[in-house]
Amino acid sequence: MAEMVANAIAQEGHIVCHATLGTDAPAICAGFAAHSNGRTASLALRLARARVLHTVWVHVDTRKVES
Repeated sequence: MAEMVANAIAQEGHIVCHATLGTDAPAICAGFAAHSNGRTASLALRLARARVLHTVWVHVDTRKVES
């Protein structure tokens, strides 16, 4: 996990929420968005803070996520 976070930060990217993979609305992982370095490094999150991108908060029903 630490390597995934480090790679996303290095590439100014983000991590997709595992619960939204394969859905019509893949989302940025809330944990990554809350990460102090992740939220400042991610281009998508910076654009959302600048209101260039529209942000929609989605609550995922984790009961439907397979382990």
